[in-house]
Amino acid sequence: MEPAEFIKKKVNHKYILDARQQQKDLSYFIQGSLQEEITIEYLRVWSNRKYASDNKFLNWVKLVFKTENFLSFYKYLRNPVASAKLVNDDIKPQLRRVFHADDSVFKYSVKGIEETCHADLNSKQFDEELFNAILFDHNSVVVQDIDIESKRYREIVPISKIVSVDCDRDQINKIAYYSCLELENSSIHGFSYIDKDQYIFFDRDYNIIVQSFHDLGVCPADWVSSENMFQENNVVKKSIFSYALPDFEEYVFLKTLQRMTEPNGAIPVTVQLNAKETNPSGELRKGLSKEPMSSAILGAQTSDDTNPIAPSESDIQAGSIVKVKASKDVTSGKVDMDVVRNYFQFHYMPVEALNYLNERIKEIEKMILSSMIGDIAEQNEAAKNEMQVSKGYDSKEDRLRWLSNELSRIKQLSDFKTLALLHGKDKVSVEVFFGTDFFIESVDDLYKSFSLAPNAIERRKILKRISQTRNKHNLQQAKRDTILYDIIPYVSDKDFSTAMSTEAQVDPVVFQLQTRFDYWISIFEAEYGQIELFYEGLGEMTESTKMITIKNLLKNIIQNEQKSFSNA
Repeated sequence: MEPAEFIKKKVNHKYILDARQQQKDLSYFIQGSLQEEITIEYLRVWSNRKYASDNKFLNWVKLVFKTENFLSFYKYLRNPVASAKLVNDDIKPQLRRVFHADDSVFKYSVKGIEETCHADLNSKQFDEELFNAILFDHNSVVVQDIDIESKRYREIVPISKIVSVDCDRDQINKIAYYSCLELENSSIHGFSYIDKDQYIFFDRDYNIIVQSFHDLGVCPADWVSSENMFQENNVVKKSIFSYALPDFEEYVFLKTLQRMTEPNGAIPVTVQLNAKETNPSGELRKGLSKEPMSSAILGAQTSDDTNPIAPSESDIQAGSIVKVKASKDVTSGKVDMDVVRNYFQFHYMPVEALNYLNERIKEIEKMILSSMIGDIAEQNEAAKNEMQVSKGYDSKEDRLRWLSNELSRIKQLSDFKTLALLHGKDKVSVEVFFGTDFFIESVDDLYKSFSLAPNAIERRKILKRISQTRNKHNLQQAKRDTILYDIIPYVSDKDFSTAMSTEAQVDPVVFQLQTRFDYWISIFEAEYGQIELFYEGLGEMTESTKMITIKNLLKNIIQNEQKSFSNA
């Protein structure tokens, strides 16, 4: 099939439309939208329409409620909806742990030069874009489209722009999407077509404007998400939020109902006897004009206008004096006090209904959080045995490992194809892995493990883990602590006491380093600079060689100072 025909035919168009709708349905709950100001008249017309809108949630609420109740519900539904707050404030920050794994691997080799991050990739920014795409735009496609002049090498194309796509389960063979070609003095809107051999830009009339070829051997485009939502097609992808959609709907529905009940607590529904008004408004009053602070009020002139802007004459306000005509009971002849007592009746929401609503909302919120980031119960419940805590950690790690696999896959594909297009596929190798160890345990749990550790090797490992957990948002400090924990001879008083009790005891230099550790590190840094920067400056040495080098320099500093004291 020729490229222009491929675009016109709109291959897999039905599934593309399904993916767009799926994306829109999820986006409403996980990202929200700006709050619109809509008049009640417009809303009433909309609610009385017989056809559905493109918002499935509101269609469902409209189907459940009669018109007046739907209008009341809509007035209390505020955007961004409650579930969007839950996703962005509670779920997303927890999932960001994927960037802080202890065992992550990033290795690049370009023309024989090995490095951990290549400058052409702009990795930090692109990793953030990939992370957000997996969460909020999971049906999108990453396209490697090299623009040397602007140094733009790739973009994430949303499903809303895709026109035609031919794909297998694991790869895209051909793709066309809406795009814009920027020229020096103008812009041309049209279609970008990509396959395993070429790039073509067509204008709206399907004329070829630009055509270029590549030798990658595969199409330089990949789905952001790897898992299909359905077996019958390879276009609609699975999101981490896909199966939580019914829970999001119920959560937003109940949170809105809860918001509707709150005014009823402060301003209850009131029933009043239909008694004759004591102060009817609208009577003729001299000396009052319709306008506030008018000349009539100031005394310049008078008016006989009827005042239609009367103050509130409601009896239900502080300071009101309500007069009820006394009526007598026919049988006893006494004044009927029930009329006085029941002149006003106040109606509140039943406490049982409010309690049910609160508990159900908490239950759904817990279900959503658990399905997104694992079992969070151990954070909120005091009584937990070791097995329950371990199970909670495992469920969290399962979610993060899934996200790590998704990120690792798409980043490795994109990084390799970008570098291969820039430098040649035979001159490039890429290894990307975001890791599996995400420091799920709390610092308190790690300190307990430290105290129970069976030997010095395990204690040193746990101490490093404590530092990395505590400094997961300060990677430079975590790196520094790790180096220091490798340098200090004994990481616990228990190990040092054991060493001192032996017959050989401890070497004097080691004793000095252990007992005056901070002092010797400060002397070292005064001469060589910050220890973590010095460590990194040792270049291509192995880690063990770097540590031996630093320890030997510290040993020399200690011995030289001891000599100077002995010679003094």
